[in-house]
Amino acid sequence: MIGKVCPRGQDVAGLIRYLYGPGRREEHTDPHIIAGYRPPSDLEPPLRADGSRDFRRLAGLLRLPHDVLGKWGYAKPVWHCSMRAAPETARSPTANGPASPGM
Repeated sequence: MIGKVCPRGQDVAGLIRYLYGPGRREEHTDPHIIAGYRPPSDLEPPLRADGSRDFRRLAGLLRLPHDVLGKWGYAKPVWHCSMRAAPETARSPTANGPASPGM
């Protein structure tokens, strides 16, 4: 598995929109949440009538711990680590539908 930690940022909603979008080279296919502090299906951004996703609830939940810290919070609290598994890595579906490497 190959990991890459991206530079820190401030915009959690922007990161979520990017991850659920097509990506820079159309690499984002069938995005889903596969882990969290709630059941993944509860965190999945719902679809709007026009077919786009509504990220407001998920972004708010992810921002909440940092917002509670107030002035003691990090200047750039958002970070992202992308992971890539080798094509031959065994994959099995999670309860929510997407496949996870190494399961």
